[in-house]
Amino acid sequence: MEKALTTGRLALQNIRRKPFRTAALLAVTALASAALFASLIITSSLRGGISGLKERLGADMMVVPEGHEVQMESILLSGEPNYFYMDKNAEDVVRSVPGVKQASGQFFLTSLSESCCDFPIQIIGFDPGTDFIVQAWARRTVSARQQGDGTLFAGNNITTERGIVRFFDQDHAITSKLSKSGCGMDNAIYADLDTLQHIVDDARGKGFAFITDGNTRTKVSAVFVKLEEGAKPDSTALRIKAAVPGAQVISGSAFIANLSGRINGFLLFPRVLCALILIIAAFTLGIVFSLIANERVREYSVLRVLGADSGTLRELILSEAAAIGVIGSAAGLFVAALAVLPYNVLISERIGLPFSLSGPLEIALFALLSVAVTMIACVLAALYSAVKISGQEAIFK
Repeated sequence: MEKALTTGRLALQNIRRKPFRTAALLAVTALASAALFASLIITSSLRGGISGLKERLGADMMVVPEGHEVQMESILLSGEPNYFYMDKNAEDVVRSVPGVKQASGQFFLTSLSESCCDFPIQIIGFDPGTDFIVQAWARRTVSARQQGDGTLFAGNNITTERGIVRFFDQDHAITSKLSKSGCGMDNAIYADLDTLQHIVDDARGKGFAFITDGNTRTKVSAVFVKLEEGAKPDSTALRIKAAVPGAQVISGSAFIANLSGRINGFLLFPRVLCALILIIAAFTLGIVFSLIANERVREYSVLRVLGADSGTLRELILSEAAAIGVIGSAAGLFVAALAVLPYNVLISERIGLPFSLSGPLEIALFALLSVAVTMIACVLAALYSAVKISGQEAIFK
């Protein structure tokens, strides 16, 4: 039994009849779709990263040795291993400053590349008794009995086998994994100060010397500060700087605001590039569809004689354009997904900004939006040709 020759079926036959021309059209639409899809994922992931960092930071201020603001930023944003120290009594001094509600110090150990990871990691020592940042993001609750008793947290990107990480031939049990944040905390391991000192001692026992000008009991790298309700950040920061000579106070809100500005500046490039590709693709498709329509005037005239009205001809041309848009955008989505999704951690490291990959639902919505936009662009590009051809009488030459 023969199938009825519908407009959609005829459109698909016309597409298959010219494979090289169709391949060129599909390549243009695939490029536009891939650019849009990748741009949407990167934009959303960067915004998710800064949102995660804002929530994860948990501190109104950070006190670091003067001149090390950039290194602190690198640790927070990408987990890039770094180290700097000041006297540990700075933590007690900061805690006593009027307006400070909580203060907790952290000790940054130099980079390691061990069996747990494919990249250098930052080991950070913290005091579970004063901490108000790290433990809040643990995937499971840590009891008071466990605090200071071999407490060790692994960032989301840290790979562990059977809940164990191994440093210098010594196994250390992971107390809990941290929830994903999209920032440097995902690439760090947090250990209580006793465990951190054990790691240092194990390293030195095997001839490995960390680059440090002190030990975990006399030095601190940064002090995270939570202010009392109603305390003024600026005046409190001035009091901290006066109380701790040689220290620099980094405002959490100013840090996030500056980072947001950097991300918006970074996002301008992919947005402009994506818009240019879509415009060029639509312009190119418009020219190609116009040439195709002029080339097929005789074919359209035959359809006129066979009873096709103006609406049928318009539907045929626009159906071909829509089919090319759907097929090409699907191919573009596949290429973009292969380029972005498996390498999201690498992308985060390369751009040096917080990057929290969008969830499956968001990615699915971005895919649908990319297909819809690309298909609409194809239809609009073919609209002029469709209107022009449908208004002509049958012509035979």
